[in-house]
Order: sequence, then C-alpha cells, then structure tokens
Amino acid sequence: MKKVVFLITGLTALLGGIIWLCVGFKLSMLPPGNPGYNLYRNSQLFMPWFGYGMACIGIGLVGLYVSAKGVVQFARWSLIVSLIGSFLYLFGTISRLSMNLSVQYEAAQPIGFLMTIFGILFFNISLLRSKLLPSWCRVLLILSVGSLLIFNDQFITSWSSVPFGISWIGLSVYLFMSFFQGAS
Repeated sequence: MKKVVFLITGLTALLGGIIWLCVGFKLSMLPPGNPGYNLYRNSQLFMPWFGYGMACIGIGLVGLYVSAKGVVQFARWSLIVSLIGSFLYLFGTISRLSMNLSVQYEAAQPIGFLMTIFGILFFNISLLRSKLLPSWCRVLLILSVGSLLIFNDQFITSWSSVPFGISWIGLSVYLFMSFFQGAS
C-alpha cells in the first residue's frame, strides 16, 4: 500500500470509526423514545456526526479499493453505491436540520443510509477473495454492517452503531500495525 493511500485509508477509517463509536455510545445512553406515544429521543445533534463518520468511512473504502489488487468489477459498483449513499446520507442529514426538518429532503437520509449499508456490505463480500485484509477483519466488517440494518436512533437498537465503529477502528489498527511492521 502506498504511503499516501495508507494514511488516507487508515486515518479516515479511524476517524469514521471513532465518530460512530462515540456518537453511538452517547446517543444510546439517552432515554429511548417511543414514537407510538409521540415521545421522541432528541437526536438532532447526533445525526450530522453520523453523516460525517459515514463520509470518512466512504473515503476509507476508496483507499481499500485502490489498494486491493484483483478485485472484481462488482467491488467497483459496490464502492460507487456506498459512496453515493454516504454522501446522500450526509446531504440529507445536513439539509434536514438546516431546512428545519423540511419534508422535501426527508427521503434522502434513509435512502442514503440504506445505499451505504448495502454498498459497504457488498464491497466487503467482494473483498473476501482478495488477500488485502485478514479473514477475521473481513468477517467483522460484514457483521458490523449487518448490525446497522437494525439501527434506529429512537430505540435500544441505537447500540448497533457501536460495533460498526469498533470494526472500523479495528480495521485502522490493523492497517497501522501492518504498515509499521512492513516499514521496520
């Protein structure tokens, strides 16, 4: 892995993982909402941070794609879907808050989130054939992305954001360790 690609991949994966871990933990510590009774958890301050973390993870995926040799074309399309989804999620989150919860941009956030989840999931599945990451790291990334399918900021399922953050921090730690072992 080239030094510049390594730094971008490792740092953005670390930053995205830390954001998802910290913000998910803080959000999960709030009392849960109950939309059936019109009681909502105030999560407006947390959602832009999830968007920033998702954008950082998307940039880290680009670094993984550039570093992977012999990946199939399916990985390229999965990467494109996840990048479009992560930035659509970020756009939907920011515009939703800046437009004072406007209805016009309501669909951008969940559509972008689902595109990102499935893009990252299929990208990680396509990386199973490459030897870029060890198998424990690939399986951990696949399982953590699967945990995001139950993510909801209003219920106890907001804890599912924590394994997602931990897996990206673990990926960056693995990248840093392998880079420094290769440099010495």
